[in-house]
Amino acid sequence: MIQLSGLMWGMALVFAGIGFARGLNRELIATAGIILGLFALFQFDDVLRGVLLANVPNDQRFIVQSLIFIVIVYFAYQTRTVPRRGPDRGEGRDKLQASVLGGLIGFLNGYLIWGSLWYFLHINDYPLSPFVVRPTPGSLSAETISVLPMFVLTGPGGDGNLLALAVILLFIFVLILI
Repeated sequence: MIQLSGLMWGMALVFAGIGFARGLNRELIATAGIILGLFALFQFDDVLRGVLLANVPNDQRFIVQSLIFIVIVYFAYQTRTVPRRGPDRGEGRDKLQASVLGGLIGFLNGYLIWGSLWYFLHINDYPLSPFVVRPTPGSLSAETISVLPMFVLTGPGGDGNLLALAVILLFIFVLILI
């Protein structure tokens, strides 16, 4: 049986390969979409889980949250590169540099995607058991729970200030990029 932490970091490496192939610009746009999706799911969590899905079992709650997030991620990855106008029409970077930076951002995207799916499992009390079970106390996966993206981005109080700051910074960065 594989630990959830191994799955998350392994998938982050897979997304690093995808980011290496796609390049920096496309991965940054995908990162912005993923962060905005996480922000929306965090802001509407009380409405989604507390009102709309209040009388629904945890496994269906997890499926609804995951499907919404996966749809957001799918559309975040369906981006086109904005063509540059001007005499050089290049990215302004060496192709290898853009690929390596794309791989690093792809790793971040993989961490955000798979860590968020694990977060949805965690807040819904691991509803997919016996296939996916709660990490045993003291294991590597149990220690990794504290560094899941939503726990890191919502900050120590869980109020979401760091996530809001990330949305603002990404919005400004994407405006400058485009």
